[in-house]
Amino acid sequence: MSARQAIQLNNVTKKFKKTTVIDEMNLQINEGEFLVLLGPSGCGKSTMLRLIAGLEKANSGEILINGQDIKQDSYFANNFAMVFQDYALYPNMTVYQNLEYALKVHKVPKRERQTRLNKVLNMLNLTAYQDRLPGQLSGGQKQRVALGRGMVKKSNIFLLDEPLSNIDVQLREKARDEIKSMHDTSHQTIVYVTHDQLEAMSLGDRIAIMNNGVIQMIDTPNNIYNNPINLFVAEFVGVPQINTLTGEIIDGQVYFAGYSLIADYSRLNKLGLISGNIYIGIRPENIHVSEQPQNAASIPVIVDKIVDYGRYQELMLIIANGQLIKATTTNNQFVIEDNVYATLVDKKILLFNQQTKQNIEYSLEN
Repeated sequence: MSARQAIQLNNVTKKFKKTTVIDEMNLQINEGEFLVLLGPSGCGKSTMLRLIAGLEKANSGEILINGQDIKQDSYFANNFAMVFQDYALYPNMTVYQNLEYALKVHKVPKRERQTRLNKVLNMLNLTAYQDRLPGQLSGGQKQRVALGRGMVKKSNIFLLDEPLSNIDVQLREKARDEIKSMHDTSHQTIVYVTHDQLEAMSLGDRIAIMNNGVIQMIDTPNNIYNNPINLFVAEFVGVPQINTLTGEIIDGQVYFAGYSLIADYSRLNKLGLISGNIYIGIRPENIHVSEQPQNAASIPVIVDKIVDYGRYQELMLIIANGQLIKATTTNNQFVIEDNVYATLVDKKILLFNQQTKQNIEYSLEN
């Protein structure tokens, strides 16, 4: 039995004058799902959220909430809570009153209101500020109030637009954990906009990667990271960024810098590649650096730079052809100008068509 769809977009297009911001978008969000919209600035994430909320009108297509078109449904807004990027707090109301307002409108009993509000005030470290007006708060405090206002409402659908972007790192992690815990308990349908990959990976049941108003890929965090549909997704997700190398197919073998990288002939035979150029993608943690070659595909390199991030070290390596590649390790033993070997884990190598930028193996695995 398939999951019930809480939100559905069918061929939705949104334009601002002559600029297409959302381009024939098709999207289904299941009831109780936590979906994260991730993408660079200006890709259409926030506009898409506002379309779902009914704050913007699409130029074409339809948006269904629980199977009903939002153009025809006058009561659907009562089932929404939204956290805006610009806070949208009532300036003449205290923190407590801002949080309480929606509950009063929906006639939530006083005792229940107090219980919800005290829990959220404590959760977001706002108890000491509950009698202050928004003008007396910092940007991060205002954002926490906006987040809390959405949390106390306990709506069926919760829309969040960059809710943690101005919050201090320590509180951001706590707030992120509380949002995740809230979803695990309430099973609300949540649509969450962010440009922060860590937030996206830690919160989302699925992640939709957007670019230029188009969803490039929608899948679980694991599949997004390990089996990206195209080069844009591969390069956008992951820190440090994936290494993108120009390789060559010779007689069905994948070569880079004169070395054959993939020993699994059955994998290569499935692709049916004979000759031509290709993009090779390999994440830095999947490059092993050693004093001696580990196999026939180990590439001689020179350590050019070392950056210590504490929990791991990033090595910048120079190949004989002058190209740079990044590798990461948790127990670096090398120094700058060391002559070492880089071995790419062949099972983790991604292959992309040089013209279309598509992952050549994606359609074979899905």
